[in-house]
Amino acid sequence: MITDAHTHTLAPAVNPLVAGRPELAQVPYARDMEAASAEVDRAQFPELLRRFNQIAARRADMARMRVDRQVVLPAPGQQHYWAEPELLLRLSQVQNDHVASLCAEGGAGFAGCGTLPMTAPDLAVAEATRGVEELGLKGFQIDTRAGAMELSDAALDPLWARLAKLGAAVVLHPLGFSDGARLGRFFMVNTVGNPLEEVIAANHLILGGVLDRHPELRVQIVHGGGFYPFLVGRLDHAWKRRPEVRKLCGEAPSAYLPRLWYDTVVFDPRLLRMLFELAGPGRIMLGSDYPFDMGDEDPRATLAAAGLPAEEIAAVEGGTAEAFFRL
Repeated sequence: MITDAHTHTLAPAVNPLVAGRPELAQVPYARDMEAASAEVDRAQFPELLRRFNQIAARRADMARMRVDRQVVLPAPGQQHYWAEPELLLRLSQVQNDHVASLCAEGGAGFAGCGTLPMTAPDLAVAEATRGVEELGLKGFQIDTRAGAMELSDAALDPLWARLAKLGAAVVLHPLGFSDGARLGRFFMVNTVGNPLEEVIAANHLILGGVLDRHPELRVQIVHGGGFYPFLVGRLDHAWKRRPEVRKLCGEAPSAYLPRLWYDTVVFDPRLLRMLFELAGPGRIMLGSDYPFDMGDEDPRATLAAAGLPAEEIAAVEGGTAEAFFRL
């Protein structure tokens, strides 16, 4: 099956739970975006909502994109890590139930990943267990940090261990940059902010020793890994020269490129080819970021133009996602 490993849905029950909360104004993506970009988002929302949650609309788009199956992730704007633990748990439960219900309605063409209350690791452990064992979720999408905690924080180790034991995939998906005051204009909150968050998160997982402590943990960084794969030469140089950089991880950053997974959402076939050369075979999955306007509307065409070996094309289009998400 041709699998699009990066698509989204939106849980309608989330927004009423956070309506009126002043913290919404401080969410980086909304806080830093200039008015012109915010207006574009508002104008396209009704159409996005239709494609988020109507199976018929999704199937029509899948046929156009020549895709047989979608992996469905929550919309990143609904994670709300600012919420107090009880509310954050409820928000996660609502999204997980919604994803599971949508995938059940869609049948064999859909597989679901939920989300977790990351700022409360004990609650996240319990919700991860429920999501996998009761709802049949294949993994969980999380942000590039857990509120004030970076992903290398030791408080998250019990969660990483539980996710590894459950066999659940972890998908990192940011929403803007945590300190993005300079990124408001020209939609840089997305084009620069998202991949910048991803390189920071990758550094915490690698340099912070998370992947060494939890070798069975499977982590995908969407958008082709953000800036991380393309900065690896500079990161390796720092690891060799600076003792504080290599304090917690056993190998140079480039050695971890084949330990992570990525998608094809880089838009330029030359970059996709470079990503394959850096990460090696079996690490890239077809992805569209459906249904957002910053998604790739024809990811198979991008893949076909990248000049990858035939066996890798087949893996990108299905086999790697099947293994990563255990479909």
